[in-house]
Amino acid sequence: MIRRFVPVLALACAAVLASCGKEDSHQNKAAAPTAKPSPVPNEPVPLGPLPRVAIPTHYRLVFTVDPKKDRFSGHDEIDVRFTQSGRAIFIHGLDIHVTHAVVRLANGKTVNIAYSQVDKSGVARLIFGDTIPAGQATLIFDYDAPFDQSLAGLYKVMSRGDAYAFTQFESIDARRAFPGFDEPGFKTPFDITVIAPVDDKVIAGAGSGMMKWVFEPTKPLPTYLVALAIGPLDIVDAGDIPPNQYRDHPLHLRGIAAKGMGPRLQYALSLTPSVINALENYYGIAYPFQKVDILAVPDFAAGAMENAGAVTFREQLLLMDANAPLDQKRASLDVQAHELAHQWFGDYVTPTWWDNIWLNESFATWMEGKISSTVRPDQEFARESLLNGLGVMRLDELPSARQIHNPVNNPDDIDNAFDDITYSKGDAVLAMFEGYVGPEEWQKGIHAYLTKFAFGNATAEDFIATIAQTTGHPEIVDAFENFIDQPGIPLLKTDLQCGMSGASANVTQSPYAPVGITVAARLWKVPMCLTADGSKSCQLVTPPSTQVLLGAKCPKLLFPNAEGAGYYRFMVEEPDWSTLIK
Repeated sequence: MIRRFVPVLALACAAVLASCGKEDSHQNKAAAPTAKPSPVPNEPVPLGPLPRVAIPTHYRLVFTVDPKKDRFSGHDEIDVRFTQSGRAIFIHGLDIHVTHAVVRLANGKTVNIAYSQVDKSGVARLIFGDTIPAGQATLIFDYDAPFDQSLAGLYKVMSRGDAYAFTQFESIDARRAFPGFDEPGFKTPFDITVIAPVDDKVIAGAGSGMMKWVFEPTKPLPTYLVALAIGPLDIVDAGDIPPNQYRDHPLHLRGIAAKGMGPRLQYALSLTPSVINALENYYGIAYPFQKVDILAVPDFAAGAMENAGAVTFREQLLLMDANAPLDQKRASLDVQAHELAHQWFGDYVTPTWWDNIWLNESFATWMEGKISSTVRPDQEFARESLLNGLGVMRLDELPSARQIHNPVNNPDDIDNAFDDITYSKGDAVLAMFEGYVGPEEWQKGIHAYLTKFAFGNATAEDFIATIAQTTGHPEIVDAFENFIDQPGIPLLKTDLQCGMSGASANVTQSPYAPVGITVAARLWKVPMCLTADGSKSCQLVTPPSTQVLLGAKCPKLLFPNAEGAGYYRFMVEEPDWSTLIK
């Protein structure tokens, strides 16, 4: 997701239209009598990960949505595996009015559920009318809910006189649209059906009344990557992205915009095939979902969002005229590269918990510059990681700076994870490790990581361990943890020494601090690369000092941060500063 820039449809994420038929109306079932279960122990409400008492394995969702109204309704069936028997579990649901709830057991028996929201963040408790045994079962809910007023969850937009409904579920707002297990560690397929006014676009439709649109099951996804868009939308068919060495089938591309805005999608759509191809070439893995839709959303709090197969953007990132300024065109490419990079890194492989969402965003930020410079090499995207690193150092040098990998124990912690430390420092740190192991080896490590955890979940520890093993650099594991688990910037004092035995640089370190500011004492293992007369040399420098060998000849020019890729500041002796400045 991009927060730095200030389907079709009912586009159910990666879903492709499978079949559709006309339906005149849809109503929730009448509320069943509520059971009066025996007392259940008062467990603490989990504001972090849910207890793994029930594991979702498949969702079947039916949404009835008319954007002209104030509320929508839904039918939600969740196949779950109970890991132990019990009378109650916690799930997520925020401001949802449940009219009917039962659990259907494997033997076909149904047991009533008492549903109640027990925390303002959207944690809900289910109390069963009887003990539920360990094993397979299905939770079933009929409910209705208001369209959200804060551009989160399933929300309503009035644009140019027309009503639309869109979704924004990251980070924890899917619970506003349906009861479920709203955290990234749960990935399941979703079967999604949307019942909407026939005059609105879901994919296409004609006639009167309501239409039902049934989508293919998605690939395994967490709840935050499910997406819907409903309304009188323009659908621009951009044809197929042809097969290639990684993908044996064409990939259909469409652009979606509010009514009348479709013609202004042409430039953005002209970029998308090149972005997809560049990403497939880098990852060495086919685009992992069934289709690509890019959506220009008229009222959108995030800059853009990587919903699997249905990527949403603020209108100004996709809608432009033939004479649009270069900055707008560059932003469209950059943000498309970021969000489409997530289709693999974030969607295909998803963090286990929100404390590692930084890796998603850092990686996509690092990747956007690489892919944008591949697509438009003349537009100077290649320096983005360097500029991001230099910019965020102003924040990271303060005593109040936070570490990249922050604990996430409650919903407020999740919101705090989306900031410049996540996006820009994370980007710069990844660029430093790429420079240290070498771009080709780093690329092999990323391929291995995505292949190993395909359609599953992983942690930052999984990521760096896979890179280390693939590249033959086990020493980077501790160094990586040093940079993500503490704030601040290393200052590397580099003393060039030349003698009969050859040249070396003696590197000592301390935490960098501006004049007049005191920061905590910290030390790092730093993957340092230097250039001596243009020849690059890399070594892990460890505290308190490390001797870096530079060869037999004393260099005339020593630069202690090759290509500017290191996330550190450096000092050299006065004569060496003069040489560098000249």
